[in-house]
Amino acid sequence: MADFPDVPVHPQATRRLVMRFDKNGNPVFDSVLSPESFAPRALCILPKRHVIPVIFVPGIMGSNLRATAKYDANQPPAWRPPNGTAAGLGEWFYRLRQDATARQKQLTPEHCEVDPTGPIELSDSTYTLDEREARRRGWGELHWDSYGEILLTLEKVLNDQYESSPDGHPSRLMPVWELAKTLKYPAGQKDRDGNPLPTDAIKRWNKVAGGDCPPLTDDEIARLDDYYYPVWACGYNWLESNADSAKRLVQRIQDVLKHYSHPDCQFIPEGRVILVTHSMGGLVARRAAQLAEKDILGVVHGVQPVGGAPVVYRRFRAGTETKGPFDALGAFAAKVLGWSAADITCVMANSPGPLELLPTKHYPAGWLRFERHSGKLRETLMPPLPTSGGDPYKEIYSVRVQDKWWGMVDETLIDPAGLAISDGKNGLDRYSKAITAANKFHQNIGLSFHPYTYSYYGADKGEVSYGAVHWISNDVLSEEMKPNLISCSAKSWTHLGESVLADGGKEIKMVLPRASKPESNVSENAGDGTVPRASGGLLTQGGEAIKAVFEMNGFDHQFSYKDPTAQSAVTYSIGRLVQLAKSIKDLPQSKGGAWSESSSSCLQESA
Repeated sequence: MADFPDVPVHPQATRRLVMRFDKNGNPVFDSVLSPESFAPRALCILPKRHVIPVIFVPGIMGSNLRATAKYDANQPPAWRPPNGTAAGLGEWFYRLRQDATARQKQLTPEHCEVDPTGPIELSDSTYTLDEREARRRGWGELHWDSYGEILLTLEKVLNDQYESSPDGHPSRLMPVWELAKTLKYPAGQKDRDGNPLPTDAIKRWNKVAGGDCPPLTDDEIARLDDYYYPVWACGYNWLESNADSAKRLVQRIQDVLKHYSHPDCQFIPEGRVILVTHSMGGLVARRAAQLAEKDILGVVHGVQPVGGAPVVYRRFRAGTETKGPFDALGAFAAKVLGWSAADITCVMANSPGPLELLPTKHYPAGWLRFERHSGKLRETLMPPLPTSGGDPYKEIYSVRVQDKWWGMVDETLIDPAGLAISDGKNGLDRYSKAITAANKFHQNIGLSFHPYTYSYYGADKGEVSYGAVHWISNDVLSEEMKPNLISCSAKSWTHLGESVLADGGKEIKMVLPRASKPESNVSENAGDGTVPRASGGLLTQGGEAIKAVFEMNGFDHQFSYKDPTAQSAVTYSIGRLVQLAKSIKDLPQSKGGAWSESSSSCLQESA
């Protein structure tokens, strides 16, 4: 080995050590001895002793699933959304070769469980946990491409509120906390269309409901530093009812609090957790809050389908939507999620969770429409459904395609694997059971929210959503047929959104076109590309429980938590919730011998 000349070491040189945790959840730092000629200091930053865990709850299809041992543990993962291009191509080819029978067997609720072995990719700047601890906290249960960034971001900004100077001493607040303190963005920033953005954060976040949202004061910023905020995750079997998933979340909350309450763990819990949710995870958390409100300090929801989404009906009849014939990414995703009604029905008709994303009675009535288009002419062919004050379960969801041409579910597509036969039933029985569970969940959850709720949702004209679903015909219907259209059966239909009706000796074609592009951010089809504005906006009806609702644009549904503006609003909301926590002077300051024992353990293992 060549000799290198002596290079003087900066007297303040410091390297920060990654914190890991022992079996009891106590922090440990590992280091090595270095020669006298190379003497950087090892920086070990211990977290505060009092703890408020933060638990992230993903959306539908955001949890990795595997086959249960009872079904067939040797099966490939039942659902592991691809991370990266190569994995995406592999998943696409896999689904391309999979028929409806195999798809149903693999993705039926009782055949699946949460898979905790998904990939975790920590960054070089992650100092507050290692992969082993991240996996213990459930991070491997979630789709990493969708949620890895927000997990890492929350872990960093909640536990390192200050940016350190080279000598390891705090120098200034992180930008996200400086923003929470001033509620001011730098001037001159523009949106994706080149329009100037307001510097006022509340205006940029577009608060549409809730009380005042004042900046965090110096004392409130200082109070953030009283607690340690380990970020956990809770995946769930999204094929099951959200009622079952809520029970799993409640168990995770209790397990996490028990983990930090253990006498051999040095941390002292405040006694409650903060929940952060994405999409359908908001429904899970709302039900969990009904079951265990006392264990939850507050909730921050992102892009929650509060009242469901009409696009679910459309998928039952036409498969997963795309943006047009040249939408390669949309076609790619559609094949993975379900290209046609056959791909969709064999899974969703047997699964309460996806059915619970159908529009509830709280969604604006009349979202299923029937029209004739001829040039600029728009003629209503029959009254829209559901009727005002009506029951969408009776009026739409229980109607078969075999009975009425616009019915939602094709009975022949429900059970291609014949799973109902072993129970002495048929496919429609399985669907009835699943839709009944969904109806019960909707009734239980209503418009109930945790008493301290913050939220954001999308209202973007650039993210086309299905605020309503239209059956359209270009054909002229006879006057004799129009009164009977609502009860007419189809002569034939496809799995891609077409129904053919017989009108005397003439055929009438009805189709489900793609949603039209909205004209503004408040138009019916504006949203986040999945959840329409009308559904997310139902949060504004939550009364005193709603502390702030932000109606935003600039992101799509799946990756909304990657948007910097959404991240800053979520961080601010968590900062406000922390102010509701108990003062640490009112909590125990000691906990047996755990503190001294774990501290010596840290030193011994770091030597």
